[in-house]
Amino acid sequence: WAKSTMAGYSCHVTHFLDFCKQEGVPESLQFPTDEFVLCTYAAADAGLVSANTIQNRLSGLKAWHSTHGAPWNGGLRLRVIVNGAKNLTPSSSKNLPRPPVTITILLLLIDNLDLADPKDAAIASCALNAFWGQCRLGELLPSSSSDFTTDVVPSRSHFARSTCSRNSSTLGLPRTKTNRDGEKVVLVACSDSLDPISATLSHLATNTLPDNLPLFAFSTPSGPRMLTKAAFLARCNQIWTASGYPRTTGHSFRIGGTTELLTSSIPPDVVKSMGRWSSDSFLRY
Repeated sequence: WAKSTMAGYSCHVTHFLDFCKQEGVPESLQFPTDEFVLCTYAAADAGLVSANTIQNRLSGLKAWHSTHGAPWNGGLRLRVIVNGAKNLTPSSSKNLPRPPVTITILLLLIDNLDLADPKDAAIASCALNAFWGQCRLGELLPSSSSDFTTDVVPSRSHFARSTCSRNSSTLGLPRTKTNRDGEKVVLVACSDSLDPISATLSHLATNTLPDNLPLFAFSTPSGPRMLTKAAFLARCNQIWTASGYPRTTGHSFRIGGTTELLTSSIPPDVVKSMGRWSSDSFLRY
């Protein structure tokens, strides 16, 4: 799991232990957690917090059991409780859906970037890779501009033309949110300015840097700089807000790419495989 995920899981386990202390749950029923205790814990905050919050807490507990080789006793009864919590979710706990990046605003972004500028060329390439590759920005960009390691983000050498098709390329992700061993993204060429392959090749040609540097590093007079998630989103939102569009978040690229593929009649199972989705949650989009 990613560090942020582990931190969240740790908080959930602490929350469960606080619940057990408050309710006087015997230690023998805490770990492995008895099914009745799981159901009681899940139901305790139904109607007070969102069902997603309850599910996230249970995911943290399940991760603890998996890590320690303990049996997980969550079954049909627990699923019924969680489903019931969805109907009781208070309106104050419901977040507005994050708007997806659309083809329209993606075109607006590319048209307003200066593709001869090293930083803008990197931004264009990253935007199209995130959209068509259904990537999380954290899988492509670091949080620090001084972080040139490629342990968790792809290097320039991780982008390669496919040996099976002239119209596709592959992007190796060293690590993803759900797979610490990394996964491979397949990118298919487009016939317009939104082609992720052409944009990436143009970026690599504009920014002639060593292959061991991160894929979206760019050239400056003082040396290579790393494109960060914050800098990437700031430039995107600068263009979009100037045209009256609301600010967007990093996950909107993954949502947008998934939505575009689904509405283009790509079979859902293909979209799921291409997007490396571990569940059917992508169908909500």
